[in-house]
Amino acid sequence: MNRFLPVLLLLLAPVLRASEPLGIKTGARGTVGTGGYVGRGAYLQFGDVWKLKGTYSDYAFDGSTGTTRTAALRGSYQGPNLSIALNASVTPRNDAYANRSFGADGAWTFLLDESDEPSGLEEAELGAFWTQTRHSQIVPATPVLPDERNVIINQHDLGLSGSLTGWDLTLSLDAFRSLYDQDFEILPAAVRRRPRLTETAALVNGFPEKGASARLEWARWTAVTPYVGYAVTRYKIQPQPNSATSTVGAALRRGGFGLDLYWELVRQKASPDSKYFGFSGSFRF
Repeated sequence: MNRFLPVLLLLLAPVLRASEPLGIKTGARGTVGTGGYVGRGAYLQFGDVWKLKGTYSDYAFDGSTGTTRTAALRGSYQGPNLSIALNASVTPRNDAYANRSFGADGAWTFLLDESDEPSGLEEAELGAFWTQTRHSQIVPATPVLPDERNVIINQHDLGLSGSLTGWDLTLSLDAFRSLYDQDFEILPAAVRRRPRLTETAALVNGFPEKGASARLEWARWTAVTPYVGYAVTRYKIQPQPNSATSTVGAALRRGGFGLDLYWELVRQKASPDSKYFGFSGSFRF
């Protein structure tokens, strides 16, 4: 239970609410699932238009060596139509693996109906993103190669995103392609399937080649927004089968307090299904 204490403490945050917004937002999350998986995270954000957000996350599972931790920083601008951001993250070495990343994203919102009571499509958004990740894997010495090696792989993710909002519904789509500077066919087996990220949609080991996702939200009520999502990922090393992730959840809002509950199912051919339950809480001061 103490693993999720930061999230539970957020339930008490409304009693501390300031009379005027201070432009500060804080939140925490937790995920539990198949294989003894436990993931945690917390963030602190400053600003409303120009924003600076610091994030910490970690995870562990049955058979893992220690806990994998990640620290990230995001600076962004959110205007009436334009949004742009820069991201950076560091994952210190654990179980011989480490990475660091840098990226940027941007989007433009087109207002289609600016009336007080829109009756059709309200807005559309188009965006793009890029992330560069430097993977570092220590490969131990073997009789064939007696020296320990640090294998470096640079990964570039390029993607497009878009959304449509109308009739209380928002449909979001995105797709990406990953490019690498290494030939995976000649890399040691210890490197090929190493990355395992903190978000449950990417829990399957392996370097992605391309993927796409869709999410549908229904903002029919002020206090609760249910949503469903689906994502597929193809991996660089074949014949590793594609993975598919289905998500069902709901976001609850009241004043400056928010709570998000979701359930995910990850499927991959020839492997047992993996199931995850997650929750996150946030509060704006």
